[in-house]
Amino acid sequence: MSDWSAGYVSDIEYLPGFYREQGPAHLTLSCLINGIAPPSTADGFDYCELGCGHGTTVALFAAANPKGRFHAVDFHPAHIARARDAAASAGLTNIAFHEASFAELADGEGPDLPEFDFVTLHGVYSWVSPMNRGAIARFLAKKLKPGGLVYVSYNAMPGWSPMMPLQRLLFEYSGLVHDRSDRQVKAGLDFAEQLCKAGAKILGDEAMFGKLRGETKTQSAVDQSVYLAHEYLNGSWQPLYHVDVARELGEAKLTFAGSATLFENYPDLALTPDQRKVLDGIGVPSLRETFKDYCVGRPFRRDVFVRGARRISVARRDALLKDMAMALTIPRADARTTIQVPLGEATLEAGHYEPIFDALAEGPRRIGELMELPEIRRAGGSLSAVEIAGMLTGSNQALPAPNPPETVTPLPGVLAHNRAAAAELATSEGRKSSAFAASIGGAGLHVSTMEALLYDGLCEGVAEDLDALVGHAMRRLDAPENADGGARQAIADSMGWCLRNSLPVWRKLGVIG
Repeated sequence: MSDWSAGYVSDIEYLPGFYREQGPAHLTLSCLINGIAPPSTADGFDYCELGCGHGTTVALFAAANPKGRFHAVDFHPAHIARARDAAASAGLTNIAFHEASFAELADGEGPDLPEFDFVTLHGVYSWVSPMNRGAIARFLAKKLKPGGLVYVSYNAMPGWSPMMPLQRLLFEYSGLVHDRSDRQVKAGLDFAEQLCKAGAKILGDEAMFGKLRGETKTQSAVDQSVYLAHEYLNGSWQPLYHVDVARELGEAKLTFAGSATLFENYPDLALTPDQRKVLDGIGVPSLRETFKDYCVGRPFRRDVFVRGARRISVARRDALLKDMAMALTIPRADARTTIQVPLGEATLEAGHYEPIFDALAEGPRRIGELMELPEIRRAGGSLSAVEIAGMLTGSNQALPAPNPPETVTPLPGVLAHNRAAAAELATSEGRKSSAFAASIGGAGLHVSTMEALLYDGLCEGVAEDLDALVGHAMRRLDAPENADGGARQAIADSMGWCLRNSLPVWRKLGVIG
């Protein structure tokens, strides 16, 4: 590993990925749920991602938020080169990518950057050295506006403690293998599994090793090895307690505002009554949040901090939420009232939410309008704006739009971004998912390879006809003309589902023209 990497895996590039929690609208909602004033976005905003990797997430947000001014920073020149090429292919003019280290940013030796309303870091903070974390805090003290917001995700203690013996073994064993990092981690897994079978059960079990090695819904087995190398082989890898992160970021005058994993902001969804009763006696917020992790056991946190947190009244919070729109991101038939929350499974009141799903199936609606639906008024009971926004967004069935337009018109930048993303995924080898930008909410959607093939076909002028689109998909996949009927039928079934379900959702969100 070369000196410039400071112990971070740099011989192989990080994987591209889209993380919706970093979106300005999502972070705005997290603040409002917790009664804290978010940065204003109506007339534009300044956004920075630190450790942007290939820039997949920040480029999508730039496409979906034409009034936003975006900057993205990474220390790896290959990442920045790829990100710049992709942004140019999508015709994005409101984003700049910079190659710089955290120390260079903090010490003023990097690019000349403005002050920011939003700064986000995903998969960075617990993977870099204490020195680099200090540089991040210094940068935030200089460049985050008063009232500005920071999203920081990290491996969290004590939830990560069961995996720490395996990580240490993989890290130390990698030094014995003179090869690329992804091959080092595979060799380390082989050794760890042999040791586990010999009786070292602290390393896990057969099912866990199978999960670590295998394909996932979003990436191939090859990509999984790359992910594991970046996850486990960094020299400064260290899961962190929330209280330590809060103290470090406190040096930049940052205050914890809440979680971007929205359900974690609702005590009755995350803690039992007995747990809430015990924790209510802890008066220091950072300690209460840390002790909460002993109950929840979450191995990964998505924290939102604000530089100068301003409490707002309940009336003001509710007014802002009622003016926010919600937009359905799934087919109406897939909408569900049984959802997964930190405590397990929860059931939403069908008399309230079925009419809401019906209304949203027609198009985005303001929360205030949803609360006034005749079916909900007749059903009685209490249904708050905080509940509607949190439950729909937290269950990943809808996205929030703080400044909704009267009509949803596809944005040129969104269409250009999505066309480029679809073409890239449709012709890639190994990648299994990507993301499209939406023209409402400044957000995006994860999409599969088949959805990308549908989008790509329509952009290439293929008729909205199943046989024609299947033919296009087979050509893109380099499937032989005489492919057996079973293979063609599998593509036709998947493409047919996308036509019936994905395409109507895209049109309502302004994902496609």
